[in-house]
Amino acid sequence: MAEQKIDAEKLKHIATLARIGISDQEAEKYAVQMNSILDYMKILEDAPTEGVEMTTQVTGLKSVTRPDEVKIEAEADDLLNCTTLPKISGQIAVRAVIKEE
Repeated sequence: MAEQKIDAEKLKHIATLARIGISDQEAEKYAVQMNSILDYMKILEDAPTEGVEMTTQVTGLKSVTRPDEVKIEAEADDLLNCTTLPKISGQIAVRAVIKEE
């Protein structure tokens, strides 16, 4: 049997961090399964990767987000005129909502 990398205690710690409740019996079972998966993944260490270009995107899709552009859609005075609330020194006056005791 391969050396065990993750024991039940480590698995329970990971479950605690993920806020997942597991029993001691489940931790033992999942530790065995996790180690089996990790052992299987060792085959990737033997894959010949010399000369293979790094792949970061496989679908060919390009970013569809637009660059940020500053646009002045309205002037401050126009926005202030949209309200019926009183205005003082170019600002909308509102009632205090936090009161000191």
